[in-house]
Amino acid sequence: MNTPEHFEQIGKRALYRPVKIVTFEQAVDMVAEAMIYSRSLGLIDMMANITGLTGFSPPTTFGRYALAVKWAESAGGSLRVALVIRPELIDPQKIGVLMAQNRGVNGDAFTTEAAALAWLDARLG
Repeated sequence: MNTPEHFEQIGKRALYRPVKIVTFEQAVDMVAEAMIYSRSLGLIDMMANITGLTGFSPPTTFGRYALAVKWAESAGGSLRVALVIRPELIDPQKIGVLMAQNRGVNGDAFTTEAAALAWLDARLG
């Protein structure tokens, strides 16, 4: 598998900051591929800042469900994932996060990299 564009590894952490105009489905696939790549390297966590992915509207509830299922398959049970997302894309009840967590994902969504990295750092050890 090739290294995804905008992917960086620091120690056991992946940092993924894609920048592109895409559809919602393409955005989901790009993050899923970065998760799979991270796991192939034996990394323990990943911060994906997808604020640079534009061209799509906030997903529907079904879109959030499809995202949760795909990302749960891609992250497996071993990769902690912190997503940095534009505020307007985060459901107020974080339903997408809940659906992903219900499928075994150890992850959460944030509006800043600082918050996402602090969440990951709190889980080290």
